[in-house]
This record gives sequence, C-alpha cells and structure tokens, in this order.
Amino acid sequence: MIPENRLIDRHGRRHTYLRLSVTDRCNLRCAYCMPPQGIDWTPRADILTADELVRLGAIFVGMGIAKIRLTGGEPLSRRDLTSIATRLGALPGLKTLAMTTNGISLATRA
Repeated sequence: MIPENRLIDRHGRRHTYLRLSVTDRCNLRCAYCMPPQGIDWTPRADILTADELVRLGAIFVGMGIAKIRLTGGEPLSRRDLTSIATRLGALPGLKTLAMTTNGISLATRA
C-alpha cells in the first residue's frame, strides 16, 4: 500500500523526494568542499546514527516520500553506509534509493 502524500507545501506541490546527508566528511580536498580557510567538522556525536537515519527515512516514506537520495560530504566515506542503504532500500513504499558520490571508492564498496 502506498501511503498518502502528506507533504504538501503552501503552493499545493506534493513532495516525494528527500535528500539525507549521512556525513559532512569527504575523501577529496577540492575547493568546492574544502575552502582555503578550512571548515569546522560536525562532531561525530552530532551526526545521525544509522538507526536515526533509517527511522527518519521510514517516517518520511510514511508521509509519501517515494525517493531518497543519500548525500554528504561523500556518503561512501561513512563506514556503515552499506547497512544504512540496505535498510532504507527495504522500506515498504520507497520506490527509489539513490546516492550522490564522487565515485572514488565506489569500486571497493559496490
């Protein structure tokens, strides 16, 4: 059963797509992510756990989200990404699970 979409903005648009940032870390030091002055990393204690990300995904899928995109930083730099992706991909009602990656470690993680 596909949940009723309850994510409607004030312009009447139904939202079915969610981007979940799983980390602020990256394995590259390009100017886009790493300015010359550096950045303040988010303390690990403030980054959502795998269980919290899956729970959040489940809540949003229950509200009508059909596509989740995992983003970062570089999502593949997160050690438990495979588990997160597997659990999110199994959510009833989720049609698409995607990821934005620079692809550097994709061959070893795929």
